[in-house]
Amino acid sequence: MDERQRRKMRLLLLRFVEAMTAWAFSKRTIPSYAQHVAVFLDWLEKETDVGDLGEVTPEILSSYQTALLGMERKRPGKRTAAPEEPAADGGRLSTATQHARLSALKSFFGFLAREGKLLVDPAASLVLPKKRRSLPRSLLTPKEALKLVASTETKTPMGHRDRAVVEVLYATGIRNAELRGLTLADFDAEAGTLFVRAGKGGKDRVLPLGPIVTAIVSDYVQLARPKLAKRPGVTSLFVSNHGWPLWPASIVRIVDLAARRAGLQKTVRPHRLRHACATHMLQGGADVRHIQRLLGHSSLSTTEVYTRVEIGDLKAVHKRFHPRERGRA
Repeated sequence: MDERQRRKMRLLLLRFVEAMTAWAFSKRTIPSYAQHVAVFLDWLEKETDVGDLGEVTPEILSSYQTALLGMERKRPGKRTAAPEEPAADGGRLSTATQHARLSALKSFFGFLAREGKLLVDPAASLVLPKKRRSLPRSLLTPKEALKLVASTETKTPMGHRDRAVVEVLYATGIRNAELRGLTLADFDAEAGTLFVRAGKGGKDRVLPLGPIVTAIVSDYVQLARPKLAKRPGVTSLFVSNHGWPLWPASIVRIVDLAARRAGLQKTVRPHRLRHACATHMLQGGADVRHIQRLLGHSSLSTTEVYTRVEIGDLKAVHKRFHPRERGRA
């Protein structure tokens, strides 16, 4: 592939990005899809003799799908723009990441075909791998979760920020990207709420914090954030020690350090606090539809995956409510 062919492919990718912007794709989806397509274009250049996207066939895409099975995910490094999801098999790409990469290609080639850049869509018959809906092997107990959020001291501005971050993650089940997207204007101390703008799926929602967490975030905003916010014009609610918006890996690191300080023998990531929030609320008697609204799920089936009831709880409910256990004939 010569430089002219390479530039032509990148130009088509740029047109695709412009189209996604016009279609009002979310701010997270656009760079994610662009990255996934770029990975494919790199593979195409290195592993095939294809010099034009019109030469891409279903067989080539099938070969790429097979190649994804053996690809290794990128290890978290300095300020990675879009770190891969945890792999199910060591360092290999997870099924969810493979699905995302192929889904981006289907959209990309579908766009090219509709725009008349291709005579046929080679990805039309591409079958996406089925995403497995699984939870961590061991969820946090309420006692462990409370121990984790209380493990961070608030004696320093950074400590105050970290405490507010883990408290908000557990209190609301908010996603990593959604938390990083919060601005000062999104926090309403009087109402005790957070306003999530264009969350996953481009939907807005309001999250209740509760009096305790509201007080912690208010203290952070009033006492700690002014000492960290060294960059004019940065309106992010949570900022780094240099005043910049936080990166995805920063939130992961904050939660990981809190878990270590709490002495937990489990790997804890932001998404596990999301699981814990949903499961603990369900165990406390919350309706699953309220949890659905809190998590921002469009489908109730998605929420049900997050709200797994442990076998101990199920046994207690069974004993209490099943007619046979209540002595009925």
